[in-house]
Amino acid sequence: MKHKTNKQTYTLNFINNTLMRIIFTFLFLILIGAGIIAQNNQKGDTHSSTQNAIIRIEGPVPSGWVKGDNDASTGNSTPVIANENVSFNATSDGIYVTINSGTNKIKLYALTGQLLLNGDLTQGRFFIPARKGIYFLKVNTKSYKVICK
Repeated sequence: MKHKTNKQTYTLNFINNTLMRIIFTFLFLILIGAGIIAQNNQKGDTHSSTQNAIIRIEGPVPSGWVKGDNDASTGNSTPVIANENVSFNATSDGIYVTINSGTNKIKLYALTGQLLLNGDLTQGRFFIPARKGIYFLKVNTKSYKVICK
């Protein structure tokens, strides 16, 4: 049986060490990549399906509601008048919209420009669920910055 020389032993150790480094580097990169993917799935401008819905509210006016022209004023919350037929107000829960008459084209965009909602609304009171953040609400041809705090 032949004995290995120092040069052969050095070469085998070098190859083994290099292979181990490659394997550990590969595993490390896989773990880092998985962590980045997990973080990206938690961040961003993703919205649940309920946030792309418009809810028509029937019945008496709830507290904190955007008051229409015919409603009694009860607080210091001032709705934004988008035009003579539409007003809206934002809260931490979402955006309240009051339409006095006619049909109005409503679009809601995220700060990133993603279209979150697109619809035609007729007379009534509506609630658009939205997370806290900055949105752009387009009523017919005019756009408004809406901040849900």
